[in-house]
Amino acid sequence: MRGFWIGYLQSRPRLWAVAGLWAGILLIAFDIYAAVVTYIPWFAVRNDFRLIYGAALTGLEHGYSHLYDLSLQKAVTGTLDAGFYWQPYLNPPPLAWLATPFTLLPFGVAIWLWTALLIGSALLAWWLAAPGTGLTKAAHLALFLGLFPTAFGLMVGQPGAIVVAAVAGAWWLAERKREVAAGLVLSVIAIKPQLALLVPVCLLVSGRGRVFTGWLAATGVIALVALAMLGPDGVQKYRDVLALASQWEPTRRYAIAGPLGLGPQVYVVQTIVVAVALVAAWRHRRLDVGLPIATGIVASLLFTPYVGFQDFEMLVLGGWLVIRAQASAVQVALLVAGYVLLELALLVLAVPILVAEACLLLSLLWSRRWDSNPRPATYEAAALPAELRRHF
Repeated sequence: MRGFWIGYLQSRPRLWAVAGLWAGILLIAFDIYAAVVTYIPWFAVRNDFRLIYGAALTGLEHGYSHLYDLSLQKAVTGTLDAGFYWQPYLNPPPLAWLATPFTLLPFGVAIWLWTALLIGSALLAWWLAAPGTGLTKAAHLALFLGLFPTAFGLMVGQPGAIVVAAVAGAWWLAERKREVAAGLVLSVIAIKPQLALLVPVCLLVSGRGRVFTGWLAATGVIALVALAMLGPDGVQKYRDVLALASQWEPTRRYAIAGPLGLGPQVYVVQTIVVAVALVAAWRHRRLDVGLPIATGIVASLLFTPYVGFQDFEMLVLGGWLVIRAQASAVQVALLVAGYVLLELALLVLAVPILVAEACLLLSLLWSRRWDSNPRPATYEAAALPAELRRHF
């Protein structure tokens, strides 16, 4: 009976595409309503781009050695608008560099162009990496944009969509054997590295040394330039800011440090996460390049001590790559359950999401390389006509 229902559901991809499209459209409508009611009236005030723009101005006007001088950050950000409230700028220097051209424009213009960049990045990531064609691909777009973490990140100017696009672009290039270029594109994650910190390592372990080398070379240049611009004092201030952030509840609410608290137990769990990710990546060596990237994405969000719920938009890309690699029935169930949990992130909070992430990471330990009888994700899928199998 179980096999019958799996076969029944898999044989109707158009039905599920329509359902996904409608669900995504309804979620987008809700997100737009929430934005109109709560964010658009105070768009500039509540948008995190004010912090990025302010950091870029701080570096330009006072020197990058003062980029993480909190009093200067507060003063510069306060000049943008009298109603602005201030929070520390915690991201690495490359994000401030990215925002520097926007400082040539008035803040009121720059913020809309920044939002357009984020939306364009999200669309690019979908176009490159979302599985399927036609209605199926449209459903993935609606579900991606409708997911509240994605919509929230776009509303408040968080740069996560740019990281999603960079990782999607790296996957797309690596799939086409342009591995060095893939590594160079992957270096864009330096603007918010915690979202994909383990992706390069997973690619190296899986046998994609050229991608890793390209990433390492570009990232090395970025790091050297950043160190030179910050100087010893700037580096020390940045370390102090990161130490502050590790104690700040909003930055670890959805990380493992949230429910576990600070202490040795966090390091133990982080070690386990890295070990599982490396084993999973190794078992997928020289197979589908998407699986090591998906493994790195999931492991990065479990490993990092700095996670906002808007950062979970990265998991959508991971899910797309798992689906492209013929997800098992268990993985499909985890992806569906995970999507629901992410949509309800503000209600369910961290623990259920962390458990779902951990289960998905463990599921990625499985590899067709270790299967003595290679087959599609289910036997039922093998019986489907080719034009239906390509949707899974």
